[in-house]
Amino acid sequence: MKQQSEHLSNAQIDQYGKRASGAGPETEAWVETHLDDCPSCRSRVLEFQRTQFALLPDPKVNTVSSSNCPCEEDLRNLAAGLCAEPIAKKLKAHASNCERCGPLLQEYIEDFSDESSPEEQAALAQLRSASPEWQRQKAREMLMQAREPELVPATDWRRLFSWKWIMVPALPAIALIAMGIWYLQRDTPEKVEKLLAQAYTEQRTMEMRWPGAEYKAFSTPERGPSNSAPPSTYEAKAYILRELSKKPNDPAWLRSLGQEQMLEWHSDEAITNLNRSLQLSPNSVPTMVDLAMAYSQRAELQQDVNASRQSIMLLSEALSLRPNDPVILFNRALTYQRMSPPLYESALADWESYLKIEPHGPWSDEARQHKRKIEELKKNSR
Repeated sequence: MKQQSEHLSNAQIDQYGKRASGAGPETEAWVETHLDDCPSCRSRVLEFQRTQFALLPDPKVNTVSSSNCPCEEDLRNLAAGLCAEPIAKKLKAHASNCERCGPLLQEYIEDFSDESSPEEQAALAQLRSASPEWQRQKAREMLMQAREPELVPATDWRRLFSWKWIMVPALPAIALIAMGIWYLQRDTPEKVEKLLAQAYTEQRTMEMRWPGAEYKAFSTPERGPSNSAPPSTYEAKAYILRELSKKPNDPAWLRSLGQEQMLEWHSDEAITNLNRSLQLSPNSVPTMVDLAMAYSQRAELQQDVNASRQSIMLLSEALSLRPNDPVILFNRALTYQRMSPPLYESALADWESYLKIEPHGPWSDEARQHKRKIEELKKNSR
């Protein structure tokens, strides 16, 4: 092969993929140089490897879109190796047949990579010519490092991992371990979102359902701001303020700030930041849901009918993008029920739809209580 100025051919991609897997002589240096500088060809090599490593079970995949796509957070967790095996297997099977999720998964795998370093080049050179015994020994060493993370600086994991690690078929689990540890050490909006959901579960001060939170019974005396917020609230706030000082216009961190302010019942500030986040990411259903909750909170604090209407509008738009979402239905039913004057018929319709989707569990029990309350009020008003 001779060096080319354009992209690699399909035959060269196939040959490189097989050689990188150890099935052939050492790859010529110019191919490596080309891949370092060409994202397009790297993407094609990764596609080849995804097929080889069973992320795609068959190169002739069905690319028809699916209506049951997982959320992007699930795909990021899969790319980072943070999914349990049954969930990972299901997500991989879906991605292999979905023209939306397959490319997204590939992008996230690339997101968790870095450009090659001298250490990585040396490691890869060894891996291409290594014996199976050497590979097993390397696996044992990396697993020992995973059990003793304090011995390895956090930055080392990312420096030792890039897109090329994915092309070593004997070590996919090792690559995921390295990537997973690096991912867990980062301060991410997803990490903060879990902390805020935990805070809601520990101290539920609002009646609307918080996405991702476990159930906690709501009682009226707990409504409104609390003088003693759970520690996870303050932990999340520290992460948010630190990251926003570096990225003040990041929609994910602006959303996190709005969520934290909402937990503290600073609804006006929450609405400001969630609106900014939605302007930067206009199709974000989670941000629409959060903003609707903040408007509902303002309506409760200020007896603001317009805020309730704004909440209904946002929840309806979110439902049009994510039909039959139980959290959105729960919150819209509650908003209809609490409007002035209440829209009981609309609330009943949403409670009934919600209970068809989620008929069992503590959230469903609470929904039934609301439904019975409306039915009793309607009966007594006749």
